[in-house]
Amino acid sequence: MNSASPEVLEVRLARIERSLRRARWGMLGLLLLVVALFLAWYGVGGIVQREIRVHRIYAVDDAGVVRVRIGQDPAGGHRMSRAAGVIVYDTTGLERGGMGTMDNGRVAIGLDSPSTPKGTARDRVGLMVDGKGNTMFMLLDAKAVPVVMAKGGDKGGTLQVSALTPDGKQLQVRTLGVSGDTQSTEAAD
Repeated sequence: MNSASPEVLEVRLARIERSLRRARWGMLGLLLLVVALFLAWYGVGGIVQREIRVHRIYAVDDAGVVRVRIGQDPAGGHRMSRAAGVIVYDTTGLERGGMGTMDNGRVAIGLDSPSTPKGTARDRVGLMVDGKGNTMFMLLDAKAVPVVMAKGGDKGGTLQVSALTPDGKQLQVRTLGVSGDTQSTEAAD
């Protein structure tokens, strides 16, 4: 073992003590920097972000099934016009309704049936305003036949009630408007 003089040991001990004091001050500075960054990121009192930009947000349930989607429809979807808004899904992942603006100028709120006969629309309740400001409210039965429809436009409004004939081949329609009450029969689609 090397024997060092007491003077050399004192100098080395003084250097180690200085190094230890620097390390303590450095750790304190690093801790203060981390706290400052934490407060800057999360803010005092909670997370506050001025803006978040995303294309779509999906909310899933505990099983991982998408239950809510916020954003625009993917291109090439099933609607007559692409929509952007909030879409709500059931526990099986089937779309059950939503609210959105559409590329054709409409804004709509709709509620859908969980199941329908093949080739039948699932819409059951709809509220719509088109690009010109005309309005429509519609209720459809289990076969997607419009049973109540209220329309409003530049020339006033109409209220329409309808029902399928017993044979299911025709639709009886009664329309109430400011200018009168009319009845008609149309071919059922």
